[in-house]
Amino acid sequence: MHWICYIEVQGLYAAAARMAGVAPEGRPVVILRDGRVFDGCREAFSGGLVLGAPARQVLRDAPRAAVIEYAQVNAAGAAKAWWDQCLSHTPYVEPVELHQLYLSLPAPEDHLSAAVRAEAAELVALAGGHGFVAFAGIAPAKLVARAAALACKEGWLLRRPGIGTRSGTPATTAFVQSGEEEQFLAPLPVGYLPGPPDLQRRLGRLGLKTIGEAARIPEGEWLGQLGPMGRQIFRWSRGIDGEPVRPCYPPRTLVRRVEFAEEVRDRDHAEAVAGRHAALLARQLAAKGEGCQEVALLLERADGPPLQAVRTLAKLQQGAYPIQQAVRTLLGEVLARAAEGRDTPADGWDRGVPVTALTVTLGLIGPMPWQQMDLWDDSGRREREERLERALTLLHERFPTRMVGLGPRGGVSWKEQMLQFVDPYRWALS
Repeated sequence: MHWICYIEVQGLYAAAARMAGVAPEGRPVVILRDGRVFDGCREAFSGGLVLGAPARQVLRDAPRAAVIEYAQVNAAGAAKAWWDQCLSHTPYVEPVELHQLYLSLPAPEDHLSAAVRAEAAELVALAGGHGFVAFAGIAPAKLVARAAALACKEGWLLRRPGIGTRSGTPATTAFVQSGEEEQFLAPLPVGYLPGPPDLQRRLGRLGLKTIGEAARIPEGEWLGQLGPMGRQIFRWSRGIDGEPVRPCYPPRTLVRRVEFAEEVRDRDHAEAVAGRHAALLARQLAAKGEGCQEVALLLERADGPPLQAVRTLAKLQQGAYPIQQAVRTLLGEVLARAAEGRDTPADGWDRGVPVTALTVTLGLIGPMPWQQMDLWDDSGRREREERLERALTLLHERFPTRMVGLGPRGGVSWKEQMLQFVDPYRWALS
């Protein structure tokens, strides 16, 4: 189980402005972005500053405040110091902005235990040390964790002191148990759902006020209103968000480099070597329950600069076959680039393009999303998949990678399509 923690720090930019000497001493600090209040110090908010208020309102809410534009503040150093401290708790750190962060907290339990709560409290304390307050949401999904933190922020900062606030100190941390996502989201404003501004305006024109109202609309009506995006809104309104935390900081990669004793001029041999090393990297990912979303290939040549190609996959992958196919595609791109301006075959591989070494790199590494367990015994299917994987590996060693693959080799002819239409059992019995 991976619990997702979303943390947002208020006061980070104001503190960075004071440390850099941009803000004068002894006066509250207000940061403006696009003409509205984006950040501020504790004194400014306690005096009545409202987050998101226009610039003309700052003189009324905080008359002594020093107003600084967002472009004048460099908070990257303070943010990276905070991110480095979070790495001691989990390697899965995904920054959104300098003051916003997603974390993935691995835990053996499928419920919020005391250990997870204690770790979340330590992370909130670390974040608060870089600003005057930190808001956190802990939930099984990114969407719900962000909504929980925004709900805490709404009760703490977005209201003027003494107006519409409850007695006592508002909470800065919210926990959502597994299975309670839809119930938690129901009373929240529909603006908490992610999406571009035009989507938010469209939801407003539909007359929706809360996420619970959006959840009561059938999926078919959403598809009719918004198309494919309607299905996403249908899932989001019920707390369904399978997107994992992508560890973008620090960038993690798995690299395997092979240097040939002699120059390689055979594409099939290069494909076999690259595929074998891609399978070894995939095995390392599977051992840790991780996947990659970026595959890169680097070819070092004896007669020119190295050639590199990068491909971003549609989703996290940890299987050997999809990663090997990506490497094979990259190899074709690199060789086609090498053939430009040369009197070479179409694949760019002849005696004039010798390769001395190649490197396979996997990037954007993150935890694989959890999937529903099979309700029936799948030991037989698992054994068949393992045997098929071994057979493919042996075939890749004997034959070129482009000659071996899963699925039909080519398109079905028109005649076969007509025969299948007449006799539906033709292919099933063959």
